[in-house]
Order: sequence, then structure tokens, then C-alpha cells
Amino acid sequence: MEASVDEQWARYGRALIGSMSEVLTETPDETHANLLETADYWLSLGLVLGLRDPAQATELLQVIEAHEAERGELERDAAGLINQVFR
Repeated sequence: MEASVDEQWARYGRALIGSMSEVLTETPDETHANLLETADYWLSLGLVLGLRDPAQATELLQVIEAHEAERGELERDAAGLINQVFR
């Protein structure tokens, strides 16, 4: 049975909070909403870039994560996020 958009949104929210848990534990509670909103914005921006111009998205990712080990960690984190939201 496929999850509804509301269920997927709730899963996404939990996954976002989970992925940022380290950052959230290191910051004051009153900044958490702003941090999560900012993370959501940049994730959404990256997804749009990836869909509209995959070649430039790939190039930008190479600039951001210049070290191969960091890129591997980012890919594992991305796979984990997808699994939490859609499976």
C-alpha cells in the first residue's frame, strides 16, 4: 500500500530532524525551527537544480564535496533519507 502525501511529509519531517540531530543538540532550542526551515529550503533547492540541470548539479556537488570520502558519506546519507521517507 502506497503512503499518502501527508504520511510521506511526516516521514520527511522526521527524517530531516533525524539527519540534523547532531546540529540540533549543539544549538539552542529557539533556533531549531529556523535551522530546519533552512535545511528544508536548501534541500528543495538542490532537488530542483538536480532535476532542471543535472550536469550543473553534478558539477556543483563536486565543488561542494571535493574529497571522495565526503562524497561517499553524502551519498549514504542521501540513500538513508530516501529510505526513511519512501520505504
